[in-house]
Amino acid sequence: MKKLICTLLAALLVVTGFCFAEPAASDTIVIGITGDATYLEPNAPAIGGTEIHVCEQIYEGLVKMSDDNVSVEPNLATDWTVSEDGLTYTFNLIPGLVFSDGTPVTGEDWVWSLYRARDTETSEYAFIAEIIDTVEATDEQVVITLKSATSSFLAQLCSFNMVLGCKAYAESMTEDEYIQNPMGTGPYRLKEWSRGNYILLEKNPNYRDPDSVKTPYVKFQVVSDDNTRLMQLQSGQIDIMGDVPASLMDVVRNTEGLQLEVYASTQIRYLLLNTTMEPFNDPAVRTALNYGLNKAEMAEVVYGEFGEPVASVLSQAHEKYYNTDLEVIPYEPETAKQMLADAGYPDGINFTLSVSAGNEVYQQIAILMQASLAPAGFNVTIEQVESATLYSNAQALAVQACMFQWSDDYYDPSEVIGWITDYDQSSAWFTGLNDTELDDYQAAALIEQDEATRIEMYKDIQQRIYDNSNVIPLFHNSFAYGYADSISGLHVSAFNDYFCKTIEKAE
Repeated sequence: MKKLICTLLAALLVVTGFCFAEPAASDTIVIGITGDATYLEPNAPAIGGTEIHVCEQIYEGLVKMSDDNVSVEPNLATDWTVSEDGLTYTFNLIPGLVFSDGTPVTGEDWVWSLYRARDTETSEYAFIAEIIDTVEATDEQVVITLKSATSSFLAQLCSFNMVLGCKAYAESMTEDEYIQNPMGTGPYRLKEWSRGNYILLEKNPNYRDPDSVKTPYVKFQVVSDDNTRLMQLQSGQIDIMGDVPASLMDVVRNTEGLQLEVYASTQIRYLLLNTTMEPFNDPAVRTALNYGLNKAEMAEVVYGEFGEPVASVLSQAHEKYYNTDLEVIPYEPETAKQMLADAGYPDGINFTLSVSAGNEVYQQIAILMQASLAPAGFNVTIEQVESATLYSNAQALAVQACMFQWSDDYYDPSEVIGWITDYDQSSAWFTGLNDTELDDYQAAALIEQDEATRIEMYKDIQQRIYDNSNVIPLFHNSFAYGYADSISGLHVSAFNDYFCKTIEKAE
């Protein structure tokens, strides 16, 4: 009987295919996104930009990054203290918290949620929570004890996966059902998910600060092609378009009724080389390819004044941790060609570069890469793949080379460095390079208490990744968003976060 009840509950929860009355246009912010979500739970097996943007409207954590992105502020916790040894964090909670269905939040929910962030084996972001030793909680307080003291823990708690979920709700269904049917304490909750078309969120009727939510509905509309997204923005079918490439910026600027806003960012575009496949299992080939990449041209053509070639995998926003000794490898195709010959490839190399179909930015980068690598001895075949499929294939180490972007979730170098070096979580960001010494070194850097030593350790790690050439940073770019004149209150952080409750749409 219990199984039958859970099955019926799941059937009600999976809203795909159900028809709801369309909300009024003035009550709905429509955001054009390039690809659908696979799951809508922060610790699911595959989490990308779409999933994070949607989940951030639904789920909340103890703390959050400040609007200026440089400090940690209360969120579901009102305040906190840290023990003298740096191991125990005690958080006082906002009283009377409830989930979006009205269920009261309990201490048991906090314990379950934080252990879930740490222990979910299929999560690619469990490394962020692995520093947690124990969690104890009441309805008024959460006490977290760490395995080792680390100065980055409060920042780590700002990550999108360190959030509160409802234990009883999750246990009422299977894991697969749960990760497709989100429920949190945030300003919005899931209303409808039409797979491949849109995700519709509605205002949480039980949100603790209902007056702060300016718009009743938010619709994430899937429009995979950038040019089509722009046409829909121009025609009013969507209200907001992110990731506007330089080639389309002037069109947005010159279209009556539209605005273009460019925000500072931590975003870098990367080339990922699969070291479990030929030819990129050979480090000499990876190094040679680096000399065949015209990064300056890519940055200029794709993002104009808002793009800049980079040498390190770490954003310069991390300031003291950023390794300024690294230099962008110059474009020297003849050097690359000779390096290939020396490595045993006098006739050059053929490989396939898999890119997201319809994404103007990656289409442009791929074409420029193909052209710059040709005189370097690399014959590149460009394969266009739907974005969710590309992520899945890359995750499974089933592509030779691909490109993704990264923007940090908090100001500490441990996140992106951990993502690139922690083999168990992400196969060294889908490259399959199991550099155990580097992995151990980054784990030590995470808990290093002496600031000067920690800074030097992270600079060493950047150098090692630079030399490995499995994850090759191409260029940094600002975030460019186009939106209708009727939209106000949009703010995009340096981490590419935006919180829809502040966005309004004039009638």
